[in-house]
Amino acid sequence: MTYFCISKVSIAGIALFANIHAGWEKGSVENLVGYARRNYLVPLPEGTALEAINADLRACCLSDQQRTMARRTDPIATRLAFERSTLGPLPTHAPELALVVEVLAHSTGRVRFQTNDYSVPIQYAYQHLTLKADPFRVRLYAGEELVADHPRSYEKRQVIEDWRHYVPLLLKKSFAVPWASALRHGDLPPAFEAARLELVAHRADGNREFARLLDLCLTHEVQAVETALAQARAQGGWSADTVRQLLNFASTPHTPVPPLDPSQYPAYQAVTPLPDLSAYNRRLQVQL
Repeated sequence: MTYFCISKVSIAGIALFANIHAGWEKGSVENLVGYARRNYLVPLPEGTALEAINADLRACCLSDQQRTMARRTDPIATRLAFERSTLGPLPTHAPELALVVEVLAHSTGRVRFQTNDYSVPIQYAYQHLTLKADPFRVRLYAGEELVADHPRSYEKRQVIEDWRHYVPLLLKKSFAVPWASALRHGDLPPAFEAARLELVAHRADGNREFARLLDLCLTHEVQAVETALAQARAQGGWSADTVRQLLNFASTPHTPVPPLDPSQYPAYQAVTPLPDLSAYNRRLQVQL
């Protein structure tokens, strides 16, 4: 009902409801839904890309407009063109069908929505946030600022985390790095865990140095950090500062230096006389 009210407001339409338990009052709608399901969704479309499924459905609907319905003389496309002359304009933007609720971020940096926990940046702990859940994504806002974006889970009692949300806390409490669930179940490449074990084996503050390495991922692409990390490890004796310097060098645009134009330096164009080398020979003469 919430989604219906949002759509109704966005298109400025008038709702005409059928009577309760009187499906025959909207039989054409029920028949059209059944026709589309049997012809377009049997068997069920495969794939996870909603855009591809919608494109196939749109192509099927356009093709169906060439069909002539029973007891009609004109195809659907002709009747649709006539009806469009009396229709109002489409809304300037698509209606937002997300469910909006207010949530409280707990001390663990998570909010709960429909039995599932979603992480937010740890600095928003104990704060009230706005959660918008559409069929595919769960987004959290602090005021108008988007602070977290997760795929929506329809399973029960799941924890959906982003390890980036906990990096500021791991910088302060580096002893928690080996047991951080967000890191164990995150999307970090395996090279990062190998680098952490290498740091712990050679440095007493290895976990803290690894947290500094994760901090670089907040300002650079993870793939770029992984590339710089491989270069630093190949050199030996590396640290997070080494990776940072390699990232800065890779991100600095290379400006080609044009060759010098001799005509711009006339002082160097004059012919210089050859030196008198005999002066050196006089030093070889023995003074008697």
